[in-house]
Amino acid sequence: LIMSEEKASFPLKWILYGAVGIFVAYSYFTGGDSGDDYIEETLEDPTQGIIVELKEVEDDMFKITDEEVISNREDSRIIVSFLDNTIDTFTIDEVRLSEASHPGRSAIRAAAYGGLIGYMMGRPMSSGTVRSAYAQESSYNKSNQGRSTLRSTARKTTTRKPVSRNYGSGKSSRSYGG
Repeated sequence: LIMSEEKASFPLKWILYGAVGIFVAYSYFTGGDSGDDYIEETLEDPTQGIIVELKEVEDDMFKITDEEVISNREDSRIIVSFLDNTIDTFTIDEVRLSEASHPGRSAIRAAAYGGLIGYMMGRPMSSGTVRSAYAQESSYNKSNQGRSTLRSTARKTTTRKPVSRNYGSGKSSRSYGG
């Protein structure tokens, strides 16, 4: 009689272990998915432009000396004063496209990206400007006023994007093979 009770409880124990294992595996591979595969995000795209003045303060080190919000985005410019007293003017696209052929342009882009024009180069408008990108406190303070103007006139678009998952989430956006 004792022997038959042990035999009956043995499969029940393994069934319970199996159910727990399946639940853990499911949770691991689905990331505890609640069914929400998308989140809404509001994107802000500046409709106004900016003229940025940069000054080279050391070899390949630039600081923002002034920024001015202008009405037409297409008229945005980066005006650079170099150490050798030359001045050059670039559009945003010129700085983006010429980085590979002109290494100094990446330093120009990095400095400009920390300021207001960074919003036109892909930085989210919800982020502030980078204090270290400015030559003077007054230039930095002026940028905060400009940011307010840009945000108030920006085109706002709400999009749905997939929720990012960590490894083992069970949802892959990549496919392998042919």
